[in-house]
Amino acid sequence: MGVTLGFAFCFTVVSCKLIWIQLVKQESYREQAIRAHTRGEPVPAQRGSILDVSGRVLAQSMPWIEVRLDGKILAQRPQELPQLASILGVSAEWLKGQADPENRYQKIAEGISAETEAKLRANRIQSICLERKLVRNYPNGSETAQVLGYVNLQEVTPAGMQKPLAMEVGEAGVEKSMDRYLRGVAGERRIIHDAVRREIPYFRLSDRPARDGYHVVLTVEQGLQHVVEREADLLLETYAPESLQIVVIRPVTGEILAMASRPTFDPNQRKTYESAAVKDRPIADTYEPGSTFKIVTVAAGLNEKIVDLDSTFFCENGEMFYAGSSLKDHEPYGVLTLREVVAKSSNIGMAKLAIQLGEEKLYEYARLFGFGQKAQKGEGALPGEEAGLLRPTKRWSKTSITRIPMGYEVAATNLQMAMAYGAIANGGKRMEPRIIKAVVDRDNRVVLQFLPKVVCQAVQPGAAAKMVEALRGVVSDRGTAEAALVPGYEVAGKTGTARKVVQGNYAEGKYRSSFIGFLPADKPEFLISILVDEPKGKVYYGGKVAGPSFKNIATQVAEQLHLNRGASVVAKRGAL
Repeated sequence: MGVTLGFAFCFTVVSCKLIWIQLVKQESYREQAIRAHTRGEPVPAQRGSILDVSGRVLAQSMPWIEVRLDGKILAQRPQELPQLASILGVSAEWLKGQADPENRYQKIAEGISAETEAKLRANRIQSICLERKLVRNYPNGSETAQVLGYVNLQEVTPAGMQKPLAMEVGEAGVEKSMDRYLRGVAGERRIIHDAVRREIPYFRLSDRPARDGYHVVLTVEQGLQHVVEREADLLLETYAPESLQIVVIRPVTGEILAMASRPTFDPNQRKTYESAAVKDRPIADTYEPGSTFKIVTVAAGLNEKIVDLDSTFFCENGEMFYAGSSLKDHEPYGVLTLREVVAKSSNIGMAKLAIQLGEEKLYEYARLFGFGQKAQKGEGALPGEEAGLLRPTKRWSKTSITRIPMGYEVAATNLQMAMAYGAIANGGKRMEPRIIKAVVDRDNRVVLQFLPKVVCQAVQPGAAAKMVEALRGVVSDRGTAEAALVPGYEVAGKTGTARKVVQGNYAEGKYRSSFIGFLPADKPEFLISILVDEPKGKVYYGGKVAGPSFKNIATQVAEQLHLNRGASVVAKRGAL
C-alpha cells in the first residue's frame, strides 16, 4: 500500500511539473530555446554617394577585394603557386616569399579588377581567400577635398543587435554633416542553428534587408570647381603664400558653387593626411579683412541717408590724428566724394563717415551683414565654422570708431565676407549660405530639399544699388582693381590689403591680399571672394594679387554659365 502511494505521489509531482512547464512556463521556455538556437548577423548598408548639382559623382563607395594567402594550404598544394602568380601578375619567387605556414592569411593583393577576381574564382585556387568590402572613393582626388571631407571605418553596433559591424563613418566636411543620411540602415540576417551551431536552412527566419544610404546632392558645380582649383594652384605657384582661399557663390540664392583652399589633400591617400591641409579654411580661418570690410560703413551711411555718393570728405592730405593716434592713407588725398573714397579705398574718408554714423549704428549694421556670428545655420551646415570677432561697443577703445570701418579690430571668415557682399549684390537681402541642394534615394526621388533662406534685409534696395554703383568704380582705370576687369561685363568689387598680426603685433612686410567681386554688376549671377595669406615677393596689394585671379575665374565661370556678354559693358573710364 505504501509503495502504491509513493508511486502515486511521484507521478502526481511529475504531472504537476509537466503541467507547469507546458501550460504556465511554455512561452518563457520557448523564447529561451529560440534565443539559444538563433543568432543575428548584421547586414551592412552601402553608403550613399555625394553628387554635384548636375549629378556627377564626387564621392562613392566601391567594391574593394583583398586577396589573402594561406601559406599552410599552399605548402600542401605547391602546384597552385605559378598559376596564382600568373593571374596576379607577380613573380613566383616573390609569392613564395610571402607564404608562411605559421602566419596564415597574409594579404598579397588588394583592389584587384573584376576580371582578376573572376579568374581566381574560376581556377578554384584553394590556397587563397577573397575578402570583399566597400571602400570610399573620391574620383576627383584633391578637388573639393575639404568640402567633401572623409570617412573612417568604425565598429558600430546597430540598434537592436548584439554583433558590431565595420561601417564607414563621416569624420569631416559633408561626409560628417550628412552622415545620418549617407550611412543608411544596417539589415539583419537571423539564423536558426543546431546544437553545434550549424545552420538549419529549413527553419531559416525571414531576413531584414539593409536600407542603403541616400545620395546627397551639393550646390557645387564640378566644372566651376575645377576652374577654381586650377586658379588656386596658379596662385600657389606664383606667390607661394602660407595659405589661400576661394569661394564662389550665387548671391540670389546663397548657393555655394565652388569652394577651395590651399594647402589641400587627397582623401583617397589616407597616409598623407595633415591637419593643416584638411582644414576647410573658408569657414574655419578668421582674419582681419581690411578694406573689403568698408562696405559695411558705406552701406550703413547710405541706408541711414546721412550721406550720398556725391557727399565730400576732406582726407587731410594723407594723415589724420584722432584720439591721439595717427591714421594714414596710402596716397595724400584732399577732397574726395564718397564714391571716390570707395574707389581709392581712403581710410581717412571711411573713418570720417564712421564718426558721423556713430558707434552703435556701425555695430548694428556689422551684425546685420553677418559679422560676429556663424553664417551657416541648422542641418546641412559644414562642420568647423568659426563665428569671427565683433566686440560690443562697450569694449571698443577710443580709436575703434576709426579702425573698425577699415577692417581692423574685427575678424571674419571668407564665407562671411562673401555673404556680406552677396547681400549688396542681392538688393540688400542677406542669404544663408547653402552647400546642400537635396537628399535623394536610390531611385532619384527627393527625400529632403534645402531651399534658399533670407536671413535679413541688411539695407534697403536703394542703398544696396548705390553701393553697387560705388563698387563699380573700384573695378575701373581709376580704382584699385583695374586688373579685375572682365571684358564684356561690368564688374563691381572691392580690394583688401590688410597687415597681418604675428604674435600679437602687426608684422612688417606680411599682408593678407583679397578681392571680392560680382558680375554682371546690374544683375549679379555669381560672386567670387579670393583671399591670399602672405603672398611672397614685391607685389602684395589685393588688386594686384587677387584681382587678376578674379578676372581669370570670372571669365571662365561666365562662359560655363552661358552669360550673355551683350547684356553688360566694360566699366566706363571716368565712371568715378
